[in-house]
Amino acid sequence: MLTLAYNHPAIPAQERRLQQFIVDNAPILAFNAIATSHGDITYIQLQNVFNHQLAQWWILPHDNPQPANQYEASYWTLIQTLNGISDYQLMGDSFIQHKVVTLSCYLLNIGPCPQIATINRP
Repeated sequence: MLTLAYNHPAIPAQERRLQQFIVDNAPILAFNAIATSHGDITYIQLQNVFNHQLAQWWILPHDNPQPANQYEASYWTLIQTLNGISDYQLMGDSFIQHKVVTLSCYLLNIGPCPQIATINRP
């Protein structure tokens, strides 16, 4: 009898939808965050993007507060960072700019995985 060397656990359909949401929306948010930090779009436009994404998130059924992986945790960290700052901080604070760009580059798959603190889904 053959056995698999590694058996992927079955992911419930609900969790697959949540992960697909993150895969679809994280690059959009990351691109807009970088564009805002460079002054290419306004902070209000960026706020509209992440507020729209959060509104879509709340429509989805979810009961697990823990992110499924590091990619999702980075997405929520970026949302939390952007939600807690003002436009002048994003444009002028080099620490915040570095954090936003580091998270965004990872979400765009052009940078290494950043070290982030534990975070929960909203």
